[in-house]
Amino acid sequence: RLTLLFLDVGQGDAALIRTPGGHWIEVDAGPVGEGRDAGRRVVVPLLARQGVDRIDLFVLSHAHRDHVGGGAAVLAQVPVSLAIEPGELFADSAYDDWLAALAAHHTRWRAARAGVTWVLDGVSFRILHPPTPWAHEGEDLNEDSVVLELSYGDFRALLMGDAGFVAESAMAAGLRSANVLKVGHHGSRTASSAAFLAAVHPQAAIVSVGRNGYGHPSPEALDRLGAAQVAVWRTDREGTVTVSTDGRTFTVKGVRAAAVFGTSR
Repeated sequence: RLTLLFLDVGQGDAALIRTPGGHWIEVDAGPVGEGRDAGRRVVVPLLARQGVDRIDLFVLSHAHRDHVGGGAAVLAQVPVSLAIEPGELFADSAYDDWLAALAAHHTRWRAARAGVTWVLDGVSFRILHPPTPWAHEGEDLNEDSVVLELSYGDFRALLMGDAGFVAESAMAAGLRSANVLKVGHHGSRTASSAAFLAAVHPQAAIVSVGRNGYGHPSPEALDRLGAAQVAVWRTDREGTVTVSTDGRTFTVKGVRAAAVFGTSR
């Protein structure tokens, strides 16, 4: 089975993907600051419990510290075969620490660009964003996020990083339906537009969120998800959310709620 773990890291993003053949992919590593490091506190212990001795691919959606913060701690404990990210320079100590850790551990690095595809253990991966060239590069780091689509059998998931309305519009022509959506930007009011949800048509959505002063997830985003009849799991209420699929059906499970879905709609 293909398993996706959306980790409870507070106000930030971190996800782990286990392929049917036992390879591991990490997408973001959660926040760092105020004496807490989600990489050391959440990601590394979970990997240890799973017996993971190598991460095949580390996808950093973008350089904000609530996504990259735990990355250096992960790299210090678990070898990473390849890291990919937008490659946009950003002045922040958490991102500097990530780059220094990549260099210290001689981790291969590539810039992530739309159109790149690969297959691992029967799971197909596709980067949808950012394109080259990207007209809005540098205007808002959130909108430069790596957006990752993965497919296994009839199952498809879409991980949005912090991408919002601007990136959604740029990707419109390449969007396909997805069974599971990792909601962009923690459920910001400027993400998950009605047009985007109509194109992706998800059955289940995961909002990675913790206590925050930003109003995440916003009532507007939750209303749009509700109007689209999407079942929502929030990591601040459900803890780590697990999605498991054999390519025909899939299960979404948190500490409070669980549901089984068919991939055909």
